[in-house]
Amino acid sequence: MRFRRCLALGLPLLLLSFASAARAEEPAASAADISTPTAPPRDVPSDLPPPGARTNLIIGGIATSAVAYGLALSTSLLVEERDFRGAKDLRIPFAGPWMALAKTGCPESNTGCSKAPLVIGAILAIFDGVAQAGGLGIIGEGLFLKTSSGKSAPQKAEGPTVHAVPLNFEKGGVGLGVFGTF
Repeated sequence: MRFRRCLALGLPLLLLSFASAARAEEPAASAADISTPTAPPRDVPSDLPPPGARTNLIIGGIATSAVAYGLALSTSLLVEERDFRGAKDLRIPFAGPWMALAKTGCPESNTGCSKAPLVIGAILAIFDGVAQAGGLGIIGEGLFLKTSSGKSAPQKAEGPTVHAVPLNFEKGGVGLGVFGTF
């Protein structure tokens, strides 16, 4: 019985330990970037992601929710209800971790239970609930994301415009550039 509890608590931690932190390199500033900022073309949403980003976000959200639900489901199948109150609630997607969290406490079968496993189980239930809800959020972002069409729109004649652009001057140098059309 003790092995099952250790396995149920250790399996999610083991899987989470394989995730690595994303580290991006700072882009090297060239002389052309520093000296003359170029204005983005008007009416072209250059900051929008490509059209395939929606599909990738939806697939990523489904995968995030599925992995989090799979961890909760496997935990609920490994741990008995008499050892961990709310274990059967983990079988319910999205709401199950929060329902199990509400039942956190010593089981009636164990009068001298330790608080440490209860706290660890509650923290893991919170992480799992947040991961499942986060997957839904990613799916929603993928559904409502505006993407670029890939075609540049024709430029319209507008009135005067003024834009402020941050400038990067190597290490420790920061500036503000202003450009516009008249």
